[in-house]
Amino acid sequence: MSGEPKKYTKVNGIMKLNPEYKKWKNGQNQAAAGPMVPASAVAPATTVITSSEALPIVASMDDYEKLNDSIGAVPLAESTNATIEMIQEPDIAAEVGLESDDMVDKLGNLLTKYEIPIGLTNKLMLLSEYQSLEFIIDDSGSMTLDTDSNDPVTHQPLTRWAEAQMRLKEMLEVVAHVPFQQVGIEFLNRKDRITFKRNGMAPADLVQHMNREVDAVFRQGPRGTTPALEKFQESLMRGKGVKISRYFFGDGVPNGGQPAIKKIVDLLVHRPDPESCPITFISCTNDDEAVEWMKDAEEIAPYCSESDDFNDEAREVMRDQGVALPFSKGFHLICQLVAVMCPDDLDAMDESIPFTKFTLDNTLGIVNNEASYKHYFDKFVEAQQNRRVEIDRSTGMPSKLDELRKNTRWQYSTFLTTNGPAKLIQQASEYQRQILQSANVR
Repeated sequence: MSGEPKKYTKVNGIMKLNPEYKKWKNGQNQAAAGPMVPASAVAPATTVITSSEALPIVASMDDYEKLNDSIGAVPLAESTNATIEMIQEPDIAAEVGLESDDMVDKLGNLLTKYEIPIGLTNKLMLLSEYQSLEFIIDDSGSMTLDTDSNDPVTHQPLTRWAEAQMRLKEMLEVVAHVPFQQVGIEFLNRKDRITFKRNGMAPADLVQHMNREVDAVFRQGPRGTTPALEKFQESLMRGKGVKISRYFFGDGVPNGGQPAIKKIVDLLVHRPDPESCPITFISCTNDDEAVEWMKDAEEIAPYCSESDDFNDEAREVMRDQGVALPFSKGFHLICQLVAVMCPDDLDAMDESIPFTKFTLDNTLGIVNNEASYKHYFDKFVEAQQNRRVEIDRSTGMPSKLDELRKNTRWQYSTFLTTNGPAKLIQQASEYQRQILQSANVR
């Protein structure tokens, strides 16, 4: 396009999004929206809040061509090449309702829309391994209260119910573009249950169908209490021996208070074969204390994860990983779906252990040069050294966890050269042991 700056650039050898492109793209988006639309309501060129420091996101093969055109040949990561080859297989494409020639383009459009690193496509294929993806929605009366997320168009505060509906539909849109066996949606209080199978539908048609059904069932507002313990007991019993990934959307403390929370956590800790029945908590609230139990469950139970809204998660990732990791809205969206299935990388970001270069390359989908990886590593170290040491509420003393994160000196050369995740590195394994010990988790 005439006048379009190069999308990517190198600064001191470090690959980045070109700030001139960002400025140009913001202008293009404003022009497309029209002069009457305020700038705050126009889609930004990037959702990465630290884009001036972050490594670039390559979301599609079109982006990849722009990267090579801008800064020279950059290899695709090993997992990206393998995934592209896999999704072009006629059998795989047919499972998504597409011809093999269309698969890369349609998936690329989705990745571009949400600014999803192309490397995360490999993670999405994990969804096909589960016999059902079960979404459990809290429809208690408190879901009518406001959350701390805003409507992306009006920028007015959302209710917790509306936030759950919006985040559910975004997740389903992604699911519609990859092979899956079944999706189930149910609630805590009502008996409504929606089940989706592809039945030969292409992604666009399936997304429309899913949206209609979700919108219809969400028209009845929330009311009632929060029988979360009973729902988990029933769901796990009903799905015994079946590979099911569960996603629980909620906003507060379950019926029964702390005793019920303890029973839920015990249930999750001791459930058989947790790898085959991962559980993701998706908190929809502005009352962080009310969902603290979900974060506690994540720390204690295997294959259990918790995800807040994008803005809160972006701030947490910046604290735990530094400003160079390009955590976009799409990165967050994929983490909601599959981080729980990826304990060695996506679900380990909040442990404040740096990614190895191997993991960073395969996550972002391209082979970063050493200058770019060193930039990521240095910004990770900087984030830890700047970490605020919180007061542990249980002891009234400075948090041992924060002090450990702040004071650990990571061995750069080992993370640069290890051909696998950080768990293969002795220093990282010892650090994780100390984290568990400091948290009194056995």
